Amino acid sequence: MAIQDDFTIDYGAKTITHTSGATVYTVNQLYSWLMDVFDELAQLDDTVPMSGQTPTEYTLINGWTIPDASFQFLKGGAVKTSDNNNLWSNIYTLGSIQAGTNIYVVQNGAKITAWWGTGHIDVLIKVKSGGALIDAGKVLVMARELSDTYSHFEIDLSTGGRNAVPLATDDDLNNQTAGATIAGWSDITITFGSVSKTLGGVTKNYDVTINCAARTLAQVYEYLKYVTRNVSAVTLNAVEGWRYRSAIPGTYADEVKSPFGTFAGGKFFGARGIWIENYDGNDAKNFQLISADNTVVSPPNVVPVKVTGVVSGDRVLVARLTWVGGTINKAQYNLAAGNNLGNATVVVQEAITNDTPSSGFIRIGDDRYQYDSWSVSTFTLHAGVTLSKSYSLGDDAYVPFVDEQASTTTAQTTITYAADIPVLVRVRKKGILPFEVESAVTSTGLSVAAIRTVDSIVS
Repeated sequence: MAIQDDFTIDYGAKTITHTSGATVYTVNQLYSWLMDVFDELAQLDDTVPMSGQTPTEYTLINGWTIPDASFQFLKGGAVKTSDNNNLWSNIYTLGSIQAGTNIYVVQNGAKITAWWGTGHIDVLIKVKSGGALIDAGKVLVMARELSDTYSHFEIDLSTGGRNAVPLATDDDLNNQTAGATIAGWSDITITFGSVSKTLGGVTKNYDVTINCAARTLAQVYEYLKYVTRNVSAVTLNAVEGWRYRSAIPGTYADEVKSPFGTFAGGKFFGARGIWIENYDGNDAKNFQLISADNTVVSPPNVVPVKVTGVVSGDRVLVARLTWVGGTINKAQYNLAAGNNLGNATVVVQEAITNDTPSSGFIRIGDDRYQYDSWSVSTFTLHAGVTLSKSYSLGDDAYVPFVDEQASTTTAQTTITYAADIPVLVRVRKKGILPFEVESAVTSTGLSVAAIRTVDSIVS
């Protein structure tokens, strides 16, 4: 089919309308056809509908119009109206992208309904209407296919013309899990809001907290890509996941390949302002973060302490021993004066050791108190937790490495390694024989598989 078969000229209404066919023509082809039509003797009493300023810049003149929908069948140039009230700018993508990539265009915070197929695009976008630029003439061109690295490019189309948009995607070897599987990892949570966190002795502010739900950072990375893919239905910081770009848009540089951070060589590299916590203990050293003030922060010699093979409901304790073959060191610390009923802190006389978990439980005799952080000699208790009674100066206290009722198949924490530490591991639950083994936290951490033997006597 030729262009004259697909476009119809209405001389009375002064419209040029696409009426059939699926072929997309260049604006120059449309202009050239119109010039050929209007140089005929029969059309000399009609006004010329279009003028050309350059091979890619054209103007509708003399009151002629083209319906918006008809621009979907044009490419290769820009068109404006003679009063400069309306402008359709041309964008075309280039670069190496994966086969089958769906490219989408975001204008004024919304996806433009795509009329094009997969792969590179060459289209006209209306960026000015009724004399006003739409979102200052800017559009965001994006490619976010799960299993591929992402790409996007923002461009100003306010001056019209033909505009190149570079995109680059590749097969993401760290993101090959099926989307349906990743969707099941929704226990990973993303919370926006400034927080102060300490990593490797460096205290900085971060803008986003990602609770990894004890999952591996490889899984976390895939989930973060899942919630920002091209069809994401998740809302992130009040914007749709498919257009989320950074913790503070316009201030922080975009991490184009994956907006929350990238993954390479078994290591997660967080985007600016991203804090991660509660990750699988084996990943204690497998990440690097960037604080809100753009400081690169890496974990110290952090090692995992974990007990595997448990089930939800098992009670698990990993406690420091007085020495190899000794007993649980219940006198690790001595309480300072002033630990009174209702206090929201526990203060000890000694400096808290650097190998103390960043959060957990402190025990004073048989009393357990959950703490969220510690500094120097003070444990700050979990919100709503206060001392149930007043304690005396010098009372014994200690902090187990793991002290919890398991909710999954692993009970774990991470600590900063300084030296080997002898520990006792206990797992108890009515219905199984008590499991107990002595071990040690070494430079690679600790991992003990619990043996759950049925107690055939208990009733």
